[in-house]
Amino acid sequence: MSRRQWTKEEVEFLENRWGVVSLKAIAQKLDRNMSSVKQKAEHIGLGDARMNFDGITICQLAKALGREYSILKGWINRYKMPAKKKIFVSEARVWIIGYKEFWKWAEQHKELLNLAKMEENMLGPEPNWVKVKRNADLLRSQRTWQSTAWEAKEDQKLLQLVRLPNITYPELAKQLNRTETSIRRRLYDLNSKFHPVRLNNHVKYTSEQVAKLKEMAQAGYGYETIATALGPDKSASGVRGKLERMNFDFKRRCFKEAAPSNG
Repeated sequence: MSRRQWTKEEVEFLENRWGVVSLKAIAQKLDRNMSSVKQKAEHIGLGDARMNFDGITICQLAKALGREYSILKGWINRYKMPAKKKIFVSEARVWIIGYKEFWKWAEQHKELLNLAKMEENMLGPEPNWVKVKRNADLLRSQRTWQSTAWEAKEDQKLLQLVRLPNITYPELAKQLNRTETSIRRRLYDLNSKFHPVRLNNHVKYTSEQVAKLKEMAQAGYGYETIATALGPDKSASGVRGKLERMNFDFKRRCFKEAAPSNG
């Protein structure tokens, strides 16, 4: 029994539906078996059905973001990421998300993303805010604060530096490549009788500093980086406190209401 030849109309239908509806649905519509449809798709170069739709699978998205698949699955339930299950081959269901839907959701959950290592436009056309977020993540990755256990020589250096007159937490953080929070905790653990001079967090912010603070906080910059950008009279803890007073939503990276101009 000779094979039934593919008509031009059937090929066009296959090309238009590949990756949009399931292999089983295409086979039923064309009255062909699934192996025949799959073989034809490979022959005309359609490739993997999961790569042939306006979106991405959650597995592929996890790789693009450098995160574990299980973490992104958690985002679906915990943060309402608008992914949905789709049948690609036979009865197998795969979690997928459209590019536009992903970026719309991502704008409201910037704190979950690190775009430093993700190639530009890898997930389709990017909104304007993505470039700013990527730059912030790149800066943060280039200046990586140590998070390893403190070594004896570091403890010795810390205890020597903290005795210096008028030394501040930002200055210690810069010299030791540690966050201010880490230094504060370590001094407590070492029962140090000496402590850095605290910056006066009651010094009013200028309108320029407030504008830069809002811009960098919403873009996803870390407190240490923001404090450095605002000048030597600002600390990471002071920056966080200022953002709290400005009703900043730390999870969504936005302000809940109009913020005061200074103070």
